[in-house]
Amino acid sequence: MKKQIEIYVRNSGDRNLLMLHVPEGMKERLIEGIRNGSFEAQDASIHLELSILNEWKDVDNPEHVRLEVNEITASYE
Repeated sequence: MKKQIEIYVRNSGDRNLLMLHVPEGMKERLIEGIRNGSFEAQDASIHLELSILNEWKDVDNPEHVRLEVNEITASYE
């Protein structure tokens, strides 16, 4: 079983999406962790991937990015 959670932030036209790809065997553990306020990757890795658009950058602090997420999607493999 693949033990890697992948999180992507993607721009799709006028919407920003937060996409979660979670191995089926970790689904319940992740949901329980969200309910309890914490999820640790004890036996798995978690990766975040995003491309940063210029309009997301803070002019005063270019290392900081703030964007509105319009939709959260989840897929379980």
